[in-house]
Amino acid sequence: MQEIRRRWPTTLCITQGEFGLAWRRHYPTNQRIDYRFVERGTGIGGSDADHEIRWFMNRDFRLALLRNWNTNSQEQVIDFTRYDLPAQEPSDASPDKPMRNWSLMNRLNQKGTRPQDKPVRLGDLAAEDQGVIRRRYRELFQG
Repeated sequence: MQEIRRRWPTTLCITQGEFGLAWRRHYPTNQRIDYRFVERGTGIGGSDADHEIRWFMNRDFRLALLRNWNTNSQEQVIDFTRYDLPAQEPSDASPDKPMRNWSLMNRLNQKGTRPQDKPVRLGDLAAEDQGVIRRRYRELFQG
């Protein structure tokens, strides 16, 4: 914390709840939500330091593209959830079968818990899915 305060003296450390409330004030209806970020060093403690995930999240879908940034490998879709389709939440947990996975899933999920959860190239997604992505991020299909 001391190093953070030294570099950015006006930094605030807030709770998740405070962040959630601030987010809701800024995006009360999710109509304008559209954020992107890059995560480098996936895995526990960044154990896959050569991996990079580009995340795209908006009111229509969540998309994650994975690549090895050291070798400049081709990106693979590892997560794609459309919010206009039925999504399945995990079944209720029981003492003999605890459930810790609360991801909404429909097309492709990064956790790889279902047979269809295998990474694919963006161009190998169904044409309809590509169209949904292209409406928001045309640049992903160029080059």
